[in-house]
Amino acid sequence: MEDKSKILKEATDELLEGVENFENIISNLINNPLPELIAGSNYFLLRAEECKLLIILCNTALAALPLVTPPTSKVRRSQYRNARSILQSLVTSFNQLQLDFNILYPLIVPERPLDSAQQGVKTAKLLTIATKAPKVIKDLVLIKGICFIIEKAFEV
Repeated sequence: MEDKSKILKEATDELLEGVENFENIISNLINNPLPELIAGSNYFLLRAEECKLLIILCNTALAALPLVTPPTSKVRRSQYRNARSILQSLVTSFNQLQLDFNILYPLIVPERPLDSAQQGVKTAKLLTIATKAPKVIKDLVLIKGICFIIEKAFEV
C-alpha cells in the first residue's frame, strides 16, 4: 500500500498544477475572448470536465486522510472538501455558461448581418460570460491558496 502522505502530496501537487493551468486558460479567455471561444464550440463543457478531474484529486486526498483529522493535523479534510465544493460549483457554472455560449456561438460569426435583437442577444451573452470569468478566477485563487497551505504543511 502506498504511503498516505505520498498520496496526499501527489494529489495536492497535481491539484495545484491543474488549478494553475486552469487559471491560465481562463486568463486567456478574459484577455482575448472571441478567438478563445471561436476555437471550440464546447469550450465551457471542456472546462467542466477539467474541474471533474480536479474533483477526483480532492476525493483521492480525502480517501487517504483519516475520517476525522486530529486537531493537531496541519492537513485537514475540510481543506480538500472546500476545494472540492468550489470545483463542484464551477462545474455548474461552466454548464450554464455553455448554455449561454450555445446561444452566442452562431451570433459570433453569423451567416448574414445581425438584426438589432440578435445583436442585443450577442452583447448580453458576451457580457454574461465576461462577468462570470472573474469569479472563476477568484474561485481558482481560493483553491490555489488551500493548496499552498497544504504544501507548507508538507515542508515541515
